[in-house]
Amino acid sequence: MKNILNKPFTIFFLFLVMSLIIMIVVNALKVEDEKLNDSYKVEIRDKDTLIVLLHAYNLDSKSLDDVRKTIESTDAFKGADFLIPDLPFDKFSMADSSKVTLDILQAIDIAWSNRKKINRPYQRIIFVGHSIGALYARKVYVVASGENADTKFEKHLRELSLTHEYSVTEARPWVNRVDRIILLAGMNRGWTISHHMSISRAISMQAGVFLGYILEWVYDRPPIIFTIRRGSPFITQLRLQWLSMKNHTEDKGVGNAVTVQMLGTIDDLVSPEDNIDLITGADFSYLEVPVSGHKNVIEMDDSDFGKKRQEVLRKALFIEGNSKPKSADEEKVTDMIFVIHGIRDEGYWTSKIAQRVRLLAKSGKYHIETETSSYGYFSMLSFLMPGARQEKVQWFMDKYTEAKAKYPDANFHFIGHSHGTYLLAKAIEDYDSVKFKNVFFAGSVVHQDYQWTKYIPDRIEHVYNFEATADWVVAFFPKALQSIGIQNLGSAGHDGFKDSEVLVKNVRNHTYITGGHSAAIQEAMWDSIAQFVLTGDFVIPPETIVSSNQNKFVSWPAKIAPMLWVAGIALLLWILYFLFKLNVREWKKTLIITAYLFVIWIILTEV
Repeated sequence: MKNILNKPFTIFFLFLVMSLIIMIVVNALKVEDEKLNDSYKVEIRDKDTLIVLLHAYNLDSKSLDDVRKTIESTDAFKGADFLIPDLPFDKFSMADSSKVTLDILQAIDIAWSNRKKINRPYQRIIFVGHSIGALYARKVYVVASGENADTKFEKHLRELSLTHEYSVTEARPWVNRVDRIILLAGMNRGWTISHHMSISRAISMQAGVFLGYILEWVYDRPPIIFTIRRGSPFITQLRLQWLSMKNHTEDKGVGNAVTVQMLGTIDDLVSPEDNIDLITGADFSYLEVPVSGHKNVIEMDDSDFGKKRQEVLRKALFIEGNSKPKSADEEKVTDMIFVIHGIRDEGYWTSKIAQRVRLLAKSGKYHIETETSSYGYFSMLSFLMPGARQEKVQWFMDKYTEAKAKYPDANFHFIGHSHGTYLLAKAIEDYDSVKFKNVFFAGSVVHQDYQWTKYIPDRIEHVYNFEATADWVVAFFPKALQSIGIQNLGSAGHDGFKDSEVLVKNVRNHTYITGGHSAAIQEAMWDSIAQFVLTGDFVIPPETIVSSNQNKFVSWPAKIAPMLWVAGIALLLWILYFLFKLNVREWKKTLIITAYLFVIWIILTEV
């Protein structure tokens, strides 16, 4: 170690790493303390129109100068007022998304109030957002339209608004003046690292994700850029709230602004499926911007390409809205059932259980749809990484949002095994708009102290949790993490839930189904599962697969699960030490040690 530290290059490298960490921390703290600045002010001019321009991530208000000039050069908008704030979207920003939303709302309120004072109220308001700014344009409009009982705003947003004596439950007085929302390369479903990217961009983004995880761990909240990943709480809540706003447009008289998405034909950052939200954005008008990428779609200078972009923007300022009526089949669906598999599982059984639910539904008054998509094979190593688990939660919420858009009046139910149970529990915690009626758990890895009382009966009605006689997967792994108080996993599939306030009436543990980790999803259980998710009745399984006691070779070692981990790790290290001490040729020793480490890696990533 001393020899390494004596090398100048190593010292220089460590200095760079420490400098980067300090820069990140200082930058993040600076953004966190930032308040409304002069850029949130509006200069009152002659026109009775307000244009709100919201810039992209890692850019500033000046990046939209060409957009402003293009709008001002249009006869209908000469002399319009502009609100172009410098938003806290710096590269390492840890800004609170709810506060950003409220700041923009407050700035518009002030501009509206100033106009009212001189008896010249705005007759027209237009939002134009670039990239992440497009998402905030939509979010501000949703919140300005007021809260709906079926899809409430985020708890933190409501609490923050009350702290600032600023209510978000009622519609803003200016919301009916919002004529349209123009999205420039808007990431309507959030961003993902996908195969359509160049290798260099994918690698750099993956490195950024790793750095983001470090920041999230340090500050116990995600960086602002993480809040707009596909399936994140901000994105999912926005999509669900947008759907609710549209569903209540007729009775509330708000939420009918025209939405136009301008898509660069060569966007190399956001995939087409993330740009085009054909589910919650079915009524958007889509305009292609020729020879334009994600960043340069706002470059509207006097070059040939710049003039073409100007033409598209001017078209977006006047294009009529689009509409897409629901199909008759979508309106008839009464129940939507998610069947989600667990770790080390491709989920082939999910379609079989879904089919059994369909058969039962045919004999009753139900018209059901099912979602049995797979998030892919999930190894033990991935399962033990919170970031990897969270990515699957976001995948689940993306599927939930699409289903909610298709079947807004259906009852939603859930059947989950192993990691699938975690997805449901975590989604209920993090996404305030998510609701399920009947929830079935098999081999659950949820903490046994999970606070169901927070969500029953408003967002969950019934939970049926099955424990197995010999589920060593839950007994030895999630239970060990639960015992030492790290991560948010637990042993509900082995020990059951403890929430006594709701345990008998709404949440029920069933002890025990004979078998291992997959015991509760065996074929003999399918009828009981189908009956429960459709009716909410706690159906007793066949006696032939029920036992009154757990296997002692699983239940006894489970009491000291953390010690099993310590013993296992110690054994692996001892074997490695033994291999290093082997009295054989160096090339043979190297080959043996490499093979040993490779086997461990395969077990962690493939088993």
